[in-house]
Amino acid sequence: MAKVILSMLRRRKGDGAAVLNGRQRMLLVAVVGMLLLCYLVVGPGQTIGEAAYRMTWLVLSGVALTIFYSVDHTRQELNWGRSALVTILICAQIGLFHAFNNIREILPWQVSYGQMLLALPYALAPGITSAMLGRRLGVFTSLCTSLFGLALLPADCPRMIAQDFFVISLLAGFVSALLCSRVHKREHILYAGFATGAVVLVSTIALGCFQDSGLAMLRGGFNPVSFFAEAVVAFGVSFLVSVFIGGFMPFLEGLFNISTHITWLEWADMNHPVLKKLQMTAPGTFHHSLYVQRLAEAAAEAIGADVTRAGVCGLYHDIGKLKNPQYFTENISNQAISPHHELTPEASARIIIQHVQDGVDIAREYKLNSRIIAAIREHHGTLSTYFFYRKALDRYKEEKAKFDAGSIDTCPDEVDKAVFSYKGPVPQTRESGIVSMADAVESATRSLVNPTEEDIREMVEKIFRDRILDGHLQDCQITLGDIEKMKESFLTTLRTMNHNRIAYPKPEPDLNTTPAEAPPTPAESSAAP
Repeated sequence: MAKVILSMLRRRKGDGAAVLNGRQRMLLVAVVGMLLLCYLVVGPGQTIGEAAYRMTWLVLSGVALTIFYSVDHTRQELNWGRSALVTILICAQIGLFHAFNNIREILPWQVSYGQMLLALPYALAPGITSAMLGRRLGVFTSLCTSLFGLALLPADCPRMIAQDFFVISLLAGFVSALLCSRVHKREHILYAGFATGAVVLVSTIALGCFQDSGLAMLRGGFNPVSFFAEAVVAFGVSFLVSVFIGGFMPFLEGLFNISTHITWLEWADMNHPVLKKLQMTAPGTFHHSLYVQRLAEAAAEAIGADVTRAGVCGLYHDIGKLKNPQYFTENISNQAISPHHELTPEASARIIIQHVQDGVDIAREYKLNSRIIAAIREHHGTLSTYFFYRKALDRYKEEKAKFDAGSIDTCPDEVDKAVFSYKGPVPQTRESGIVSMADAVESATRSLVNPTEEDIREMVEKIFRDRILDGHLQDCQITLGDIEKMKESFLTTLRTMNHNRIAYPKPEPDLNTTPAEAPPTPAESSAAP
């Protein structure tokens, strides 16, 4: 149902581009969510004045949050799905706040407002948003739920309790957003839930010290039983919320096509079927991809890009070579018997270029992330397969000279560079740009024979200079300062990857010993148990 609604909301131009940008979509979906909250706030038992006050509070808070988000300088890719996810999570948490208050009124025993503050699921929306969309949106979601939650507090709720709710909701939401954004394993979500429960308990106790209607343990002296019960409620609710987050996130990832940091780490597992198949079918390409991963991760860390995404994209960027591994140089053990010798330059170029589309098809078959698919499609941009293009030009010149000399009767057709060019587009994200440069640098430096550090530096400088002049990096938000950092990062990584070993001298034969008694070579010594 959610996918159907999202597809109905999509309006597209003739060229396929969306009419609204990310922030406009966020605003539109937020307005719909605001209307739903207003409907929820206006209950049958409220007077016109109470309803008007709450709706005014919601609208003014929404305007303030819109301004706050507009001045935020984050570059979030907010499509319809992500915008809808944030709005649905906010509405869901507000609905739970409202439901908890209704449950409090029908319970057979009396529950104070101070005790109710312990049982609210403050971390639900901020935790999921932070884990799936980043820390900044998690903090933004926490601010939304805190402000909108005030509008749902009952009319008889004391002002002090309302203030306490706002403070506790902000603190718990901020802590949840901070900790869930650093989640590398699903069990880390449980640690975040434990920390959020501790924040709720401590802040509720601290705020209860300054009012008469606070926790039971502070009314009439310290009561260990009440304290234990209230601590169980605070930690228990946060634990249940964290369990729900960890179990529900995979469903949300599939529904909204969003990948968390945990999923990216799972894709980096060498036991993934695609990587295992690449290792067995195209070992040269596999080892090339490992080097690209290492270069991309180091460069991403140097310029502040996403290290995990850059590394994973580097691992998968050449999986299209699984279709025809024997036509790629890293998988050809003897270049003298290369299958390209029997093909025309145009045919060879088509096979080489086709690995990009083959990679996209394989990635879609295994349901890899859209960012990985984009990196596969963009890592060559619109560059040309220069080796075969140059070969075709040389052949054209030879045949043209023969035609001019009268040796042949047919004038050869001019070389069409489009046949030898990748379809693109050029890299659109920082991680994709990093992978494309790491791929070029690794391939070029591998072709050098016994390179010195100066040879490698000159090669790296030439590659970056050519790519900049070609406009290859113009759309991926990589600045000139980033480029200098990437160069140094590549040089440092290549220096460690291509370090020279000590040349061991060959042992001189001892005429007084038999061959069986000859001393072992260094390689034999190191291989001995």
